[in-house]
Amino acid sequence: MSRFVTYTYLRIKAVMKIYPAMCIMTLFLCLSLGGMLYLQSERTEDLSGGDEDARISIGVVGTATSGYLDTAFSMLKNLDSSSEEVNFITCKNRKDAVAKIRSGKILGAVIVPEGLVDTLLAGGTGKMSLVLPASDSGITVLLIRELADSVSSIISSIHNGSEALADYHIASGISDPDVIADAQTDLLFMTLQDILHRNRIYRVKYVKTSSQLSIESFYLIAMVFLLIMLLGIMCAGSFVRSDHALGRLLRVRHLGSGLQILAEYISLAVLLTAICILFLPLIAVALSHMPIPFSAFGISGYQFIKGFLRYSPHFLPIVLLAAAIDILLYELSPNLITGVLMQFLTMIALSYASGVFYTVQTMPQTLKKISGVLPTGHALRYLQLSAKHDPSSLELAAYIFAWTGVLVLLAVLLRHRKLTSKGGS
Repeated sequence: MSRFVTYTYLRIKAVMKIYPAMCIMTLFLCLSLGGMLYLQSERTEDLSGGDEDARISIGVVGTATSGYLDTAFSMLKNLDSSSEEVNFITCKNRKDAVAKIRSGKILGAVIVPEGLVDTLLAGGTGKMSLVLPASDSGITVLLIRELADSVSSIISSIHNGSEALADYHIASGISDPDVIADAQTDLLFMTLQDILHRNRIYRVKYVKTSSQLSIESFYLIAMVFLLIMLLGIMCAGSFVRSDHALGRLLRVRHLGSGLQILAEYISLAVLLTAICILFLPLIAVALSHMPIPFSAFGISGYQFIKGFLRYSPHFLPIVLLAAAIDILLYELSPNLITGVLMQFLTMIALSYASGVFYTVQTMPQTLKKISGVLPTGHALRYLQLSAKHDPSSLELAAYIFAWTGVLVLLAVLLRHRKLTSKGGS
């Protein structure tokens, strides 16, 4: 055991020599990820404020078949677009709408059947159809679907109002059908003019809830998670080696593969923890001056710093998991160049599949299933639930520690195989 303690001490002493250089590189990495966080959150802020570039584009097919809708959408395009949250784009036909969806010009399309409005005003029934990308199942789809239902309800309400107006005229002794038709038309256009200015229909507001993270808080957690995942790339030179002469020497001195890997894992975990202890408070102070409300940790600057620092210990299981992944990748790397490249590609791929860059809810079903079994998927979900003070985060923490043990064990088996092979004996 004394040999293990000595080797662990020597490994920690060796990796701490690169701590200053790690801090400099981590600073540049923090600045890059901070820029990503700002851009993602700023776009959300633009959307909530009605920014022109952040509007949701929805195609509409079939307005030309009805004079009412054609006039309505002509009026719509003449309104002040700076206050709109949704931008309706008129499409020639269904084929044109599908082409625009596939090219990304619109997020969906509402197909209005020919003569729908006339049918509804005549007392008949009819339905519009909604065309959406098959792989998109996020909140945007729900918004478009609800918007289409709202438009359908509005048209039905106009029909009911028109019928009520006709009954009122007849009850008042006016039986001339032309007079009643003119009154119905006036009612229709007055209603359309009032409802089409969507700034009067709704106003977007964001409130803090206990059941859902704000998008800003989500991206903050995701960027810190990505930072921890990428730290192992910068210290690969201290762990990746093609010559296992030291391993053979230790084996001769009765320090087997398991204790070797455990000592190296502890030294790496200590290094990553030291980086986090320094940079997490700096991140809290820096973000407290940004004009972005990270509501999960506090609204004001001081409240945010206090809340984020109180939350910071939840990153420790992520550090331990990241160190275990790093140790395994170091053992798989035959040389430093391959090790660095493998580290970068693996961490980016794991982060993407776990929902760092896009929420898991917006991913295709296949990626959702993959994220559900990845250790990094459990880790990111753990951070999100911890930010919401969800008790189920403890179960995910147990998964993370279990995955950490499995990954370290795999690294031990690889080291043992190398040391007992013909080249290592």
